[in-house]
Amino acid sequence: MSALAAVLVLSGCAGGAASRPASASATATPSPTATAAAVPSVGSYVALGDSFTSGPGLANLRDDSGFCLRSDHNWPTLLATTLGATRFADVSCAGAETHDIGQPASGLTGAPPQIAAVSRDTDLVTLGIGGNDSGLFASLIAACTRDDSTCGSYARDTVPSILDQTVPAVVDALQDITAAAPDATVVLVGYLRIMPESGTCRSIGISAADASALVRAEEALDGALQLAARDAGVDFVSLRAASRGHDACAGAEAWTNGAAPADRDGIAFHPRLAGMRAVARTVAATL
Repeated sequence: MSALAAVLVLSGCAGGAASRPASASATATPSPTATAAAVPSVGSYVALGDSFTSGPGLANLRDDSGFCLRSDHNWPTLLATTLGATRFADVSCAGAETHDIGQPASGLTGAPPQIAAVSRDTDLVTLGIGGNDSGLFASLIAACTRDDSTCGSYARDTVPSILDQTVPAVVDALQDITAAAPDATVVLVGYLRIMPESGTCRSIGISAADASALVRAEEALDGALQLAARDAGVDFVSLRAASRGHDACAGAEAWTNGAAPADRDGIAFHPRLAGMRAVARTVAATL
């Protein structure tokens, strides 16, 4: 399966697929160097999200994973260990869109609503979602890897219109989560960088001009998620600062894959194990 095909398949997997008081959410950009001794323990932790959370292509799929492709090396599992969670439910699912948080997935996964795992005694909920809405990044990568000059126009014209719909959808999902677990800490988590801040490289197979369009789309998604978290009154953990210099062009320092991932270290244009470890540390540092 080609790198692009893998991304497109995942985009269809799910179907079109004590609370911290604040008047506005904090956008957290901590150093990803927290240790277990520096973070609080939690009782019940529930992880919701898409493939950047579930970890397709990483070692050791969970027994209950099915087509959701949840690895026991994904960042929520690592975070649960760091926090010493006494109860942990990971219901993240490859291909999930924001609407799959509150309703059953209609694609290959057949997954129940992810929010069903959240209850009134849940202490911590993390959510990583938005990149699959209306095929956002799969369509963008497809446009930017074709030689038909559609990448720039897609990033300029289509991405903003998709994000205009994603923001209220994520707000609704976050509000549903806080209603289901009124005493929980709820954290919206952003996406690791795929693209370098400037330029390109052979491993991603995208021209410099199109790479620039992808960077703008990544930044726009991060901004949209920050806005959604603010409107919902929850914290947002941006991964843009933490993953600077760890994009898919960073060689041995890369936290995300380019078009040709190593075996059992994630899939194309998705987190590597090093990236999952970094996300777990970064989120832990905000709690």
